[in-house]
Amino acid sequence: MKNTKIFLCLLTFTFFLASCQGEANSGGTYVWIDVPLDGLTLPQGQAVNVEGHASNPGGVEKVEMMINGQLVDTLQNLPTGDLASFISSFTPPEPGEYVIQVVAYGADGNVSQPDAARIFVGEPTLVITDTPTPPPTSTWTPTPVISVTPTLTPTIPPSPDHPLVDFHAEPSEIDAGDCSRLIWHVEDVQSVVFGGATQAFDGSYEVCLCETKYYPLTVTYKDGRTEKFTQEVKVNGICPTEVPAEDTTPPPVPQPQVPSNGLNITCKSSQSLAWLPVDDPSGISGYKIEVQRHSGDNNWQNVTGSPFGSTGKTMKLSVECGWDYRWRVKAIDGKGNQSAWSSWFLFAIILG
Repeated sequence: MKNTKIFLCLLTFTFFLASCQGEANSGGTYVWIDVPLDGLTLPQGQAVNVEGHASNPGGVEKVEMMINGQLVDTLQNLPTGDLASFISSFTPPEPGEYVIQVVAYGADGNVSQPDAARIFVGEPTLVITDTPTPPPTSTWTPTPVISVTPTLTPTIPPSPDHPLVDFHAEPSEIDAGDCSRLIWHVEDVQSVVFGGATQAFDGSYEVCLCETKYYPLTVTYKDGRTEKFTQEVKVNGICPTEVPAEDTTPPPVPQPQVPSNGLNITCKSSQSLAWLPVDDPSGISGYKIEVQRHSGDNNWQNVTGSPFGSTGKTMKLSVECGWDYRWRVKAIDGKGNQSAWSSWFLFAIILG
């Protein structure tokens, strides 16, 4: 294993939608979080930078960011073009677990499926000398799959114009379910950022993976220049899924996400509904979505076809202007067990 590799990556992004089997349809709109890394632990009182990208063939109108299901930021006036970057931040008010979610809205009206990252606040960021505890596994895997073709640059000897930066993985290739350690050592720089947080100049982070991932390390030199280095951890195979012989336990309750609860939407003929998918030892066979509406008299009635079925994570609903809508969702596992209904989410399709 070579211990002096520097990966300076010029990333060419190719996106494709993993099979959603049915009614899921983002219309070519995707979003993903680059930082913070899922499972990262941060000290209390530190601001958390949230950076990512969104894509739509006709441009991205906005990106909504939610913390633990609550809308905290709407990012608009994004860069023009098919691919837009975004950045936001928030400071966790107290120790605990925080789930960051982002949803992109395309200029053509299509809404992406949400991407999410979970962080923990109140403990040291990374274990550097001891063997670190593997980060918690996220209960949700984002649908867009990023295929990255890096251009590799050999190690550049340290000099006044280019200080030493060593960023590599040991090992850089693992079998599904195994672990790798990301290691960095830098000298004569201003700061180092990994996982959305400022780090010591010597550090490491252990990851246990079921799929190939890329990890960025951002270095700010003393003259103010910033350079990003990216390390790949390649994963061979897939993680096995154990299914109990007898499963009578219902799956977790999925949570509605799009549109946001209480949102007023300009008159249109259809609206995408999206929820955070859930996992179950027997697998998830599908979701059931109940949709009701009223025209101002609070007499809620099921819309035609409700409850709907979906094997994906979104569905497109035909709507009429001037009506109030509410919807909820439940999950069905591979053994036929059904979760409880989620709470109702309300939205209105307003005239004009």
